[in-house]
Amino acid sequence: MYELNCAGIIPGCGRVIRADDKSEVFARAVTQARRMGYKRIPTQMLDRFREDMIEIHDKPMRAAG
Repeated sequence: MYELNCAGIIPGCGRVIRADDKSEVFARAVTQARRMGYKRIPTQMLDRFREDMIEIHDKPMRAAG
């Protein structure tokens, strides 16, 4: 699973995007930028999408007891 926090990349966006693979996170980030008013997404923003994306691991569930 991968995650991208849009805050600080897309002005005014506080969304955290998660998906199973990098390409899906990237596609969702581009869609979010367009929703925030970007018709053309700057190269620097696209680079940040790639650079700031992190891999996350599911935390093990805690046993009830």
